[in-house]
Amino acid sequence: MSFVGKVLVVFQLVLSVLFMALAGAVFSVHTNWKAKYTQAADNYDKATKEISTKTAELDSVKQQTQKTVDDNKAEMTRLRDLVQTQEGQIAALTKKNNEDQQELQTQTALAEDKAKEAEFRKQESDEQRAANRALQASLDDNASKLRQSEDEKFSLQVDFDNLKVKWQEDQERLAYLDNLVRKHKLESDPKVAAKLEEPPPPVEGLVKSIKKDRANQVRLVEISIGSDDGLIVGHKLDVLRTGVNGKPPKFLGVVKVIKIEPDYAVCEVLREDAPPNGIIEVGDNVTTKL
Repeated sequence: MSFVGKVLVVFQLVLSVLFMALAGAVFSVHTNWKAKYTQAADNYDKATKEISTKTAELDSVKQQTQKTVDDNKAEMTRLRDLVQTQEGQIAALTKKNNEDQQELQTQTALAEDKAKEAEFRKQESDEQRAANRALQASLDDNASKLRQSEDEKFSLQVDFDNLKVKWQEDQERLAYLDNLVRKHKLESDPKVAAKLEEPPPPVEGLVKSIKKDRANQVRLVEISIGSDDGLIVGHKLDVLRTGVNGKPPKFLGVVKVIKIEPDYAVCEVLREDAPPNGIIEVGDNVTTKL
């Protein structure tokens, strides 16, 4: 073999060794990235299931509370109408009682005048006294009904006051549940919550701008896709750097939509899903296809 042939063999051997080293490095980077992605996906699925469970429990409590409030409102309306009816009956009975008293006084005066008349008016006087006794019985009956109506009115008023107190307690409980929903940043609208349980549409976009907090960490990002692409507030997207401009492919974390417009959206960076050294930059990719 000539000297040139030997040189070419050695050169080919060196190139083979370099290619094997490069292939090993690429395989190592790919394996590490895949492990991190698998861990992040598991964490994302676990968080999604927990949110779904909490949302279902909250919806059940809200439905039960709202049903109790509606039932109490209906009962309060019925009792209020019943109280008004009893008040009308009491007023009617009071009026009739006054009329009977006036009639009794009139009849009594007439009876006393007729008692002084001649003996031949005695029979008429006896009949009048019988009428007076009937009026007195009617007066006593009306007085008894009046007392009974007043007792029923008092009992209904007590029931009404108790229902009013219970209604106020239910209102406070409902307000507490609403505050709890807002505190945990859960969706209170059942229709929107049902949409969030469905997977977001398969979309891809770019990071248009970023906003950092006082600790100089990326807090908010603006992306190039919005409601026209099927996104809603609460949807989550993965942020990736695809390896252009000499940069290696990298998973940068997860963002959550907090404000939506037809052609763009503002997202919050979820710290718990961000890998170490995952700094999001303008031009990075966002997607729901992972």
